[in-house]
Amino acid sequence: MPRRNFPSILLYSFGLALASSLVFNGFLLYQQYRQHRPDEYEREVADNVMFRQQLLECTQDNRQKDSLIRKLEQFSKAPPPHTRAKALK
Repeated sequence: MPRRNFPSILLYSFGLALASSLVFNGFLLYQQYRQHRPDEYEREVADNVMFRQQLLECTQDNRQKDSLIRKLEQFSKAPPPHTRAKALK
């Protein structure tokens, strides 16, 4: 009876080893593919730097606009110039 199970266990082990080998080789090929395309990695880094620069510029522009809006709000709350001149006299 043990002789009947021996070929199936051997085939199962061989299949498992083959499958794990294929997965490992696929992983190595993927890593090798990623290493051979540094130009794309550099492009991603450059795009990231450009995006951060644009974000920084937008943030600065928004701060400038906010400060101008605050100045306009303060100016609109101030009394008209002719009433201020009368109040100073």
